[in-house]
Amino acid sequence: MKRVIFAFLVTSILAFNGSTQGIVPCGTDEALESLHKEFPILKAEYDTRELLKNSATVINKKGEKAVSYQIPVVFHILHEYGTENIPDALVYDLMNRLNEDYSASNADTANVIPEFKPIIGDAEIQFKLAALDPLGNCTNGIEHIYSHETNFGDVYSKISQWNRSHYLNIWVVHTPNSGGEITGTLLGYATFPSSTDGAGYWVDGIVLRDWTVTGSDRTLTHEVGHYLGLPHTFAGTSAGDGICGDDGIEDTPPTAGSFSTCNLALATCDTAAIPAIENVQNYMDYSSCIHMFTQGQVDVMQNTLESISGQRNILWKDSTLIATGVLDLSLPQDPSNPLTVPLCVPVPDYTASTRQTCIGATVNFSDASWNAAIESYNWTFEDGSPSTSSSTNPSVSFISSGYKNVTLSVTNAAGTGTETRTGYIYVSQDYATFDGPTSINLEEASANWFVTNNFEDNYGKFALSNGTGYGNSTSYKLTNFKDVAGADLFNNDFFYNNRLGGSVDELITPSFDLRYTSGATMSFKYSYATNATQINQITEFVKVYVSTDCGETWISRQISVDGSPVGSISTGLTGSNLVTGGFAGNTDYAPTSNNDWRTASVNINTTAASDKVMFKIQFTASDLASNFYVDDINVGGTLGLTTDGISALELNVFPNPSHGEAINISYTAQNEPVTFTLRDSQGKILSIETVEATNTIVNKALNNTTSLPSACYFLEVTSGDNTTIKKLIVL
Repeated sequence: MKRVIFAFLVTSILAFNGSTQGIVPCGTDEALESLHKEFPILKAEYDTRELLKNSATVINKKGEKAVSYQIPVVFHILHEYGTENIPDALVYDLMNRLNEDYSASNADTANVIPEFKPIIGDAEIQFKLAALDPLGNCTNGIEHIYSHETNFGDVYSKISQWNRSHYLNIWVVHTPNSGGEITGTLLGYATFPSSTDGAGYWVDGIVLRDWTVTGSDRTLTHEVGHYLGLPHTFAGTSAGDGICGDDGIEDTPPTAGSFSTCNLALATCDTAAIPAIENVQNYMDYSSCIHMFTQGQVDVMQNTLESISGQRNILWKDSTLIATGVLDLSLPQDPSNPLTVPLCVPVPDYTASTRQTCIGATVNFSDASWNAAIESYNWTFEDGSPSTSSSTNPSVSFISSGYKNVTLSVTNAAGTGTETRTGYIYVSQDYATFDGPTSINLEEASANWFVTNNFEDNYGKFALSNGTGYGNSTSYKLTNFKDVAGADLFNNDFFYNNRLGGSVDELITPSFDLRYTSGATMSFKYSYATNATQINQITEFVKVYVSTDCGETWISRQISVDGSPVGSISTGLTGSNLVTGGFAGNTDYAPTSNNDWRTASVNINTTAASDKVMFKIQFTASDLASNFYVDDINVGGTLGLTTDGISALELNVFPNPSHGEAINISYTAQNEPVTFTLRDSQGKILSIETVEATNTIVNKALNNTTSLPSACYFLEVTSGDNTTIKKLIVL
């Protein structure tokens, strides 16, 4: 994906779980430099806040009174129903670790060397999962959000931010990206308070890699230190490069930093310092043995919480704690249990092993509900077998074709949450829609038989578009353009294009019977323009897949354009081969002439030929993607003689199309009776008639086939063990 390069307001960190291979150094300088170059006004705001901060006197609360700050926390788990959708139990473990580290009650303070034990700092900060969301709804402080942004983890991935003056927002993603020019495995990054003031409020918070969310990892401890104003102990340098840096805090010795090592006798850069060794065990270092903050660091963090910078001074106020449910003055509080959360009504969520299937095939459903513990499940499956289930993760088959609704209700003592997804599963009919070879020009009723998948149910999706096809006909348009002119930071649409990259949309054809088609190919016309200004920025791509099992599994095919192979199976159709209409110019692109179209095709492996072959055109966007158009789907090849005896009938079905007249048939009967089954487009049987005549000419009108409503129908013709399908149109 090509992100618009704003490297924002962040400081990145290394791992604290003992892993050393491929770990990434800090990207703070690169991030801030890129941001300020793009938005000079934010640089001015940042410089002003830094000046005020540096001129302020650090408030040392020690000796005045016991100070305890409570900070409401919300975790946003971004996922695609994979392992990145971490369970709440891991968040609870991590919160316990965080509270131990910030109260200096972690057991491994016993491992701190004698030189630094006297200055171990107790931050007197307690972190509590929010109990009320910004709308006042009950929450356990953890929300699970299906989004492809989990794969990018940059500043634009900070979706669903809760009011940063009331909550510490933490996003958990599969792949963090701080925006700096770095390579390797980045585990997380955070924002300094002064870097989020003014127009930068929307980037405030912390991003973590999914597998750092465990009770044994210190990544969050380190990141919260940045969030509360602490620099690295080796500030101004990179850990492990041998160059001395200084965080400006009196009781943390100048240090070159330790990069995933633990030399407890490492001499400090300041030979006059007492003690003359580095504080390798400091949470803000990169060593593999971090156990402590110093008292000076605690003073800085507490001073930050008293400061207006980043609105940190509002986070812990009683009014904030009441609004977030962390402090309910009407109820007795249990300060010994910071993870106490209310029992909320659960939020139902689920996924399926496939969204397309055959009649009778098994679909496995997996529960992904959140916000509370669940006592019971109630599933309902339209035309399902079983039609209901109380299992957590049921397996179901469907007994008829078409789009099927799925409903899940989850219940606990607080109540029931229900989610109904209309047309969630598509069940293919048990016979092919078309015989091959054939063409679909999208002007007929068959244009509506395509399946479109827009998994995130977002703005852009495939839909029929009049007057935009080849020769000004009808086409399928994938809308990627969205007009965000006039939008501001308070409007989510402002970031639409920055979050477009990585989104996937699919257009799936009806099925084709290709048993008797040799050298089969599938082709389609496409038109596309890009917002990229250089070839290497065109990272959006198209892939074509084939399925012979109703869409349960798909095989990617090599694409040719105008007869010549392009790219590879893995890269798909991309770069200059994808672009037919030039530069879109951030407008609602539509082709204006036939010159804006090219033809893409794929060969169909002979082993893939079957009685129900489907094709999928899949578009994966970048942030610079524009509208994509598809027209004139054609399945070509040579139709050979069938070996099933059907061809010997020399069957003729007429009139086709009809205007409500009876369906007539004429054929040369062979040695067996012939059965005619008429179905509608959903597979429902409308009539069945068997003609017993053999070895003769048959001409007749089929019974119960007059005055049919305008639609598409399918006539299944069976003679012995042989079957074929004829498509009929009633106007």
